[in-house]
Amino acid sequence: MPLRSPNTPRKPRILLVPPPELPVPAVQGGAVETLVTHLIRENERAGKLDLLCASIPDPEAAAQAQGLQHTKMLYVAKPRGVRRYYPMVFLERCFGVAAPYDPWYQKVQLSLALELPTPDLIVAEGGTLTQCSAISKMFGKRRCLAHLHGQTSCSHEMDAIYGGILALSEFIRDDYLKTSELDRKHAYILHNCIDTARFVPGPADAALRASLGFAPDKGIHKLLEAMENIHDPRIKLLIVGSPFFGRTQQSPFLRKLEQQAETLGDRVRFTGYVPNDSMPEYYRLADLVCVPTLVEEAAGLVAVEAMGCGRPVLATRSGGMPEYLAGSQAVLVERGDTVTDQLAWSIRMLYEHPALCTEMGAAGAARG
Repeated sequence: MPLRSPNTPRKPRILLVPPPELPVPAVQGGAVETLVTHLIRENERAGKLDLLCASIPDPEAAAQAQGLQHTKMLYVAKPRGVRRYYPMVFLERCFGVAAPYDPWYQKVQLSLALELPTPDLIVAEGGTLTQCSAISKMFGKRRCLAHLHGQTSCSHEMDAIYGGILALSEFIRDDYLKTSELDRKHAYILHNCIDTARFVPGPADAALRASLGFAPDKGIHKLLEAMENIHDPRIKLLIVGSPFFGRTQQSPFLRKLEQQAETLGDRVRFTGYVPNDSMPEYYRLADLVCVPTLVEEAAGLVAVEAMGCGRPVLATRSGGMPEYLAGSQAVLVERGDTVTDQLAWSIRMLYEHPALCTEMGAAGAARG
């Protein structure tokens, strides 16, 4: 990292601590890791912050981090062997005993002891947030923020660790404050973001569409059930992503989805993992982007990225989704026993009204 001139004004020094599961930059995907990567890239353009970012090591990530001018990566290897102390996990989850049972966080703490100047702010980027208790004790509660990437219940330990929170939506903030003693003025809304230089409207890539076997007229198990109720062979489904991001493992749920899709033949296609940098091309292929989450979705970056690319969105009404989709004319259906029928009806309706889809896509792009 370049040395700062003695006459250069000191920038705010921020430490980002994502969970030790996937590397940063986000070469293996991951919603949190992708958001952190966006922040790093934006700060490289604006240069307003002096960033530190902890991450597990990865050769490809380290190569991408080469040349960063305003960010120093702290690549901290996971301890060898089975080092997660499961009795401590049990105590924490059952009795609220805060314990940094994952030694990776302790190694991050030791790395920080060598970093000067001291960070002005430490942001825990999701994960099991009580694992940052030792870091909070080292630097003080007032310097520590918890970035909530999903529904999170508070505890006395959380209130003792963090002097504030960053929530992706009003839904997430208000849900957290139900169980927290935190003053509301320290519960900040920081909406999810996308790279609007990449997620923009544009023509579909004909070669990509052809490689996927799609003609130009082109919760997920519920969406597949909806497809079974739609008998028009021109309506096809592309399922993008994998259960373990850039890793190659299969999951029982994915195998079940593939079995479920067998009866639909070539009307369904699975892409597997797609790097975020390539996602705009996939959104532009779609006549409709469907986000059928069955849980309380904190924000839903898929929907926001689709809007940025000028695509109409069909989603379930969950969590912060109505906040993020407001003004986009997105179609929202209710979760519950009838969600399959609602999805099928909405897909058929939108397919039969392409002018409405065009209007929705334009409204979403303008909203972004």
